[in-house]
Amino acid sequence: MSSSSLVGRVRFARALGSKPFALVWSGQTISALGDGVTLTALAWQVLVLTGSGTAMGAVLVAETVPRVLFLLLGGVVADRFSRRNVLLWSDTIRGVAVGAIAVLGWMGLLALWHLIVLGAIFGLASAFFFPAYQSIPPQLVDADTLPSANALNGMSRQMSQLFGPALGATLVALSDPSAAFAIDALSFGVSAALLLAVRVPPLPKETYDGVKPGGLRGLVGDIREGLGYVMRSPWLWVTIAIASLGNVGLAPMQVALPKLIKSVYGQGVWLLGATGTAVAAGSLVTMLLIGQARRVRHRGILAYGGLIASSLAVIVFGLPLPHQYAPAIAIAVSVFFGAGLAIFELIWVTSLQELVPMEKLGRVSSVDWVGSLALMPVGLALVGVLTDRVGASWVFLAGGALNLALELIALTVPGIRKLD
Repeated sequence: MSSSSLVGRVRFARALGSKPFALVWSGQTISALGDGVTLTALAWQVLVLTGSGTAMGAVLVAETVPRVLFLLLGGVVADRFSRRNVLLWSDTIRGVAVGAIAVLGWMGLLALWHLIVLGAIFGLASAFFFPAYQSIPPQLVDADTLPSANALNGMSRQMSQLFGPALGATLVALSDPSAAFAIDALSFGVSAALLLAVRVPPLPKETYDGVKPGGLRGLVGDIREGLGYVMRSPWLWVTIAIASLGNVGLAPMQVALPKLIKSVYGQGVWLLGATGTAVAAGSLVTMLLIGQARRVRHRGILAYGGLIASSLAVIVFGLPLPHQYAPAIAIAVSVFFGAGLAIFELIWVTSLQELVPMEKLGRVSSVDWVGSLALMPVGLALVGVLTDRVGASWVFLAGGALNLALELIALTVPGIRKLD
């Protein structure tokens, strides 16, 4: 059986029948795996240099702040210029930044301030990458193939989370963190090389017609136009607002889960690793199933149904589970948590790509990213404090209940219920 025939039969992979998409996806899959490798190496490198958790927080903040600040500008750039070129420059800059860390490490010159400065450069380049990457699939595949493209993109992220940290730990153990950074830099080089081979159809002519004023006035006008489009579409602004607040409710999965497992369940780090693997496995299986579907109907209700399932999973984590059954229940609940988020993510991204005009998709995607990330630092800090003050179990119960209430409120919006 030929590869094209196989792709045609396996519907979740049918987007790979488009050569431009296959090239972009292959490069970004390799790059995502490299990023997964760096997650472990960065944490270990900061520990070796400083022995400080505060220092690790400073590095992460240095990367996150420029990303959030420049996302709206990234959306404008994705709509005004070639999205393929935006991806190419972003991959190149990030590869150089990570490569510089590797070289400084090998030379014995690496210091914390290098990680902070180069992390900020990495975050800045990412602000341009995300809107361009989320908005380029409609230029690469047909509308009917968008669910497949988004399923494959989601699978890449989950696979990087499954295999990247383990590979990073292996490289650190066999050599040092610099080897992992070098592998990540190489992965960006591979991605950039594949992007050079891609030919992407241009955006609609009105994107380049020069009617809009230039300079700061034109930039502000473009951002206002993207925000205005979102505010005129209830299904968009309500969901972005729900996602922004909902990240506070999901923060226990990142902040409080280790303490819950150790102090409440009385288990070790193995269960923390097992729950992470179960979340990724639930996401992967769900993405395969949805990507295989010919058409997803009642997508608004189904998407929020996925979020409701994830919220219920968070609540179950906080229940007083019998100690002998707690590990098995936690792993099973983690699968449902990952599956629920995957359902929402795939339907949401595909809906953006199908329903938002292509020439505005970069800006709308950037508003989506800003909304999703805006309250995340606040949520992480708040949940950290509450975990120590009131206990991990109560944090999970409150976070799940908050999100469940938000999702039920969102389903009262006709534009969401009728989204199809």
